[in-house]
Amino acid sequence: MGFGCSRLNRDAQASHSAKQYHGLRNQGSTCYLNTVLQCLYMTKDFRKAVQSFKPGPQDSSQGNAGLLLQMQNLFGELNKVNATTEGITESLSIKNVHEQQDAVEYYQRILKQIVPQVSKVFEGKLSYNSKCPDKHIYQEKCPFITMPLAIDTGHNEIYNVKEGLEAFFQPSQLDEDDWLYCDQCDRKTETEIWNEIEEFPTVLTLHLKRFDFDYMQMKHVKNHCPMEIPLTLQLKNHEYDLYAVVNHSGDRSGGHYNAVIKSFEDNQWYCFDDSLVTKYSVDALQKSRLAYLLMYRLTLSRRDLLLQKFVKSIRRMTSALHNRFIIAGVAMCLVPVMWRMFRHLFPKS
Repeated sequence: MGFGCSRLNRDAQASHSAKQYHGLRNQGSTCYLNTVLQCLYMTKDFRKAVQSFKPGPQDSSQGNAGLLLQMQNLFGELNKVNATTEGITESLSIKNVHEQQDAVEYYQRILKQIVPQVSKVFEGKLSYNSKCPDKHIYQEKCPFITMPLAIDTGHNEIYNVKEGLEAFFQPSQLDEDDWLYCDQCDRKTETEIWNEIEEFPTVLTLHLKRFDFDYMQMKHVKNHCPMEIPLTLQLKNHEYDLYAVVNHSGDRSGGHYNAVIKSFEDNQWYCFDDSLVTKYSVDALQKSRLAYLLMYRLTLSRRDLLLQKFVKSIRRMTSALHNRFIIAGVAMCLVPVMWRMFRHLFPKS
């Protein structure tokens, strides 16, 4: 356990009111798998879907149920004791448990391998758009599970996740060597490209691309820059709250994973570090040099936000009308009093 959360959060652990969660035993270098599985276990809709899953004939014939049934057994164990992931590694055909793998790769692999009705909360749809100077637009729609955010800051500069997400949707111009062919123009043209979300997922997962290929060194290099991580995100009137962070320490050749997760059962934060589970202070996330994957849960959709704004408008109107009626009532009461005073001051001659 290369960077246990306990060292950072001793005060937070002192609380005995926290719910008791259980960990996953490391088979060698399977911290990447343990971390992903704990994030999935602590996703309410997904846990419920896994626990209630019953394979049908189609699932059995297509071989989709094996991994899901292993996860069902694992989640049942995690409700009671520290568990082992041997059934999962077998279902995923992981031969060498002493070789570390990429957590993001296995997060995607697991969700793509299990049946769609169980993993649907993690899936959204993106449209990749391109436009030529004559405004001919080409659009390609693709499902997505993770949204990759490029990190263009220096190793000691602060990367702002919110600004990185905004940049993902900003239009950009391709270099001439990369211009796309326009069917209607019948030639390669200047090309503007941009991304849009067509369908918003229940769980929005952001992949912070800390690893990049360095052509000077001819190898992948990790960017250890600190990050400004927002607890809430808003995308086109859809509001998301952060509930899980996958951390990675070390570099590409080796290191350690753990997860920091907000429980949907008691709203407390916990650090899941293989078999060790401890209470966690969310303040420790700020300026993190370890965050690698962020998971946000949809709290308010566009419809909910519009309804919320509508209700607030109605309340303001009601309050304004109420105040006007009060003023009008006071004025009606004062009219006869003022009239008597006027008659007293200016009697008829």
